[in-house]
Amino acid sequence: MLNKARLYELLGYLYDVRRIQCSVHSLDGTELHSSEFRSAYCDLICSIPRGYQHCLQCDRTAIQRVQQLRAPFQYRCHAGAIDAAIPVIIGGDIAAVILFGQMLDDSPVDKQWEKAQKNVLWYPKMQELREAFYHLPRLTGREIKGCYELVNACVSETRMEQLSARNTSGIAQWLALYLSEHYAEPLTLGALSHALNLSVSRLCALANQVAPGMTIGKLISQHRVNAAKHLLVTTDQSIRDIAAQVGICDYNYFTKVFKKLTGKTPSAYRRETALRDPT
Repeated sequence: MLNKARLYELLGYLYDVRRIQCSVHSLDGTELHSSEFRSAYCDLICSIPRGYQHCLQCDRTAIQRVQQLRAPFQYRCHAGAIDAAIPVIIGGDIAAVILFGQMLDDSPVDKQWEKAQKNVLWYPKMQELREAFYHLPRLTGREIKGCYELVNACVSETRMEQLSARNTSGIAQWLALYLSEHYAEPLTLGALSHALNLSVSRLCALANQVAPGMTIGKLISQHRVNAAKHLLVTTDQSIRDIAAQVGICDYNYFTKVFKKLTGKTPSAYRRETALRDPT
């Protein structure tokens, strides 16, 4: 989960300090939050229905692009201003996208306007638009990169707050919950570390908190065997199919793991459980 309120607060500070407009969008392009003010240039563009539609499409294209890249990138919007898109990655998935910009770089403004003007010839008052363009904030390449880092820092802080909240409520239980929902998937230490946004050493420490000597591999096996036990007594699926269903495609290895944890082979467990069942 993302602490949206805290993220919005931090992005608001970025606007207060540097007048950099930020907006947070869901993956379908819906605007979840934006800075209180747009630049005068963008206000003029959006005051015309055609311009507003161009802005919406430009944002959607950037959001799609950042999902493909899974990394920040900088681009010129349809009206010639510099914008940037940053993915908000939580638990290995992109939870939202931050767009910020409405700015120019430190190259000659005349050259930047010359290129921008070609795309906004439909605007009825070109001199008015030009003046607003020239008032857009100008940043050096280093300053733009600094904005990247500040936005990323805002996202990182919200991640840390969420991690802290998980710690107070029992992060080991959070790990167990994740495994109970994903045990059938290919799970490695690296994959879990990425999905849960935890270091490998932290994951191993969490497993040891469950029981001394416990490992992530043993925890995964426990979840898979418990699921298999349920399927053995509630379905007539073959043992081979059950093994694959709980995430172990090698039948012989499944039998070995099952016997190690239960003391019985899967077939023996099914047979003895069925004999004890009064129905």
